[in-house]
Amino acid sequence: MNLPESTLNLLLSGIMGIVGGLITIPINAYFSKQIKRDEILLQHELDGIAKTRELILQHELEMTRNGTGNEIAEIKAAVARLERRIGNE
Repeated sequence: MNLPESTLNLLLSGIMGIVGGLITIPINAYFSKQIKRDEILLQHELDGIAKTRELILQHELEMTRNGTGNEIAEIKAAVARLERRIGNE
C-alpha cells in the first residue's frame, strides 16, 4: 500500500487525536467530578454558616423587640454605677 506522504500524515494525526481524546477525556471527567464534589460540600458548609448567622441575627432582633436588649444595657449601666461608687469609697 503506497499512500502519499500527506495522506499518511493525515491518517496518523487523526489516529493520534482519537487516542489522545480517549486518554484525556476520562482524566478530565475525573478531575471535574472531584472539583464539583468539593464545590458542593463547601457550598453546603457555607449555607449552614449563613443559616446559623441568620438565626442569631433573628434572635438578637427578637430580643431587642421584646426589650431584653434594653434590660441588658440597664444592667451594664447599673454595674458601672456600682463600680464607680465602690471606687469612690
